[in-house]
Amino acid sequence: MKRRNLFRLGLGAVAAVATAATFTGAAQADQGIHDDKIVLGSHQPLSGPVALWGVPVTNGMRMAVEEINANGGIHGRKLELIVEDTAYQQNKAAQAGDKLIKKDKVFALVGPLGTPTNMVTMPRALKKGVMNIFPLSAAKEMFEPHHKLKFSNLTPYDDQMRAAVNYFVKNENVKQIGVLYQDDDFGKNVLLGCEEQAKAMGLPPVIKTNFKRGSKDFSSQIAKLKSGGAELVCLGTIIGETIGSIATAKKIGYNPKFVVSSAGYVPENITLAKGLTEGLYGTGQTPIPYYEDATPEVKAWMDKYKKRFDKTAVLQSIAGYELIKLFADAMDAAGKDLTAEKTAEALEKIKDYPSMFGGAAMSFSEKDHLGPDKRNSAILSKVVGAKWQKVQKISY
Repeated sequence: MKRRNLFRLGLGAVAAVATAATFTGAAQADQGIHDDKIVLGSHQPLSGPVALWGVPVTNGMRMAVEEINANGGIHGRKLELIVEDTAYQQNKAAQAGDKLIKKDKVFALVGPLGTPTNMVTMPRALKKGVMNIFPLSAAKEMFEPHHKLKFSNLTPYDDQMRAAVNYFVKNENVKQIGVLYQDDDFGKNVLLGCEEQAKAMGLPPVIKTNFKRGSKDFSSQIAKLKSGGAELVCLGTIIGETIGSIATAKKIGYNPKFVVSSAGYVPENITLAKGLTEGLYGTGQTPIPYYEDATPEVKAWMDKYKKRFDKTAVLQSIAGYELIKLFADAMDAAGKDLTAEKTAEALEKIKDYPSMFGGAAMSFSEKDHLGPDKRNSAILSKVVGAKWQKVQKISY
C-alpha cells in the first residue's frame, strides 16, 4: 500500500522503535498476523432497526479494504475483513465477539458499531490483547479509561450535547433543557452532556425521560417534556426513535427545538420521515455528503461506491471507509514486523490527519487516544427540505 503523506511526525521511524512496555494480554497480541494476510474483525447491526447504520458502514469498510489490497496490502499482506451481525443486541454481540476473537483470531476489532454492543465485546478483546479500533460509538467509554489498545475517532456524545446546549442557550435564548434518551450507555452519555452544560450555565435541572431500545410509543415521555416546559429537547435516539418521538410531539401540538446526536444525524432521518423532521437539528463531525455539493474528489469516491454497491454513499459509508484507511496507514507505518503494540505506537504518532470529506482532523498521543478535539470538533446542522444544512461549527 502506498502510504499517504499525512503523518506530520515521521511515522516511518516507528517500526524501528523498541519498547519495553507491556499490557494485559500482550502475549496474545500478535494473533491475526499471517505471512500473507492480516485478519480484521467487526460486528455490525446488519439486520434489525439499526441496519441503516451497519450495512453502509460495512460497505465503506469493504471498499477501503479492496482499495488497500489492490495496492499491495500492508507490506505485502492482504487485509481480510470478517463481519458478524449483532442486530444491535448485546447477546448477539457477545457471540459475535467471541467468534471473532477466539475462533477467527482477529488482529483487531475495527469499527464495531454500537455503545451497548461494544460494552460487551471491548473488554473481552482487550483482555486477549486484541485492539479495539475506532468503534462506531461516540461514548466516552470507547477511549476512557485509557488503554494501550483502544482508540476512538468520534467526538463524544456528551461533548456534542454540551456544544449544542451552549449554542441554543446563547443564540436562541433557551432556558429549559429536556432530554429524551435511550436507557443504556449511549443514551446516558447524551444525558450527561446536557446535564453538565445546563449546570455550567446556571440553568434549571434538565427534564429527563428515557425509553427502552426498540420502543415505539413515546406518548408519556413527550407529555412529561411538554408539561415541564422543555424548550430544547436533546435526543439520545437513532433513527426510528427520532422520527417517532418528533411525530408524537407534533400530534399534541408540542413544538420545541429538537437536536439529535451524531447517532441520528443521518440522511434516513429525512428520507424516512416524510417531512416530520423538518427543522430538526443534528450534531456530528463530518458533513453528510450530497453529490451536487461535493468536491470533485468526493464525487469520484461516491461514483466508485455507487458502482461497487449499487447504492448511494451516505455518511455511514464514509465512517466505515475512513476508519479502515486510517488504521491501515498506522499498520503500514508500524512496519513489516507487525504487532498490536507497534500499531498502537504508530497511531499515537499521528497528528492532524485530515479527512477528504470535511470532517475533523485526527491527532493522537501516548496519553490521549481520542482523535478529534472533543471541545471543538462538532458541527451543528438543520433539516431544511430534503437536506441537512450546516448551521455552524459549535463548541463549549
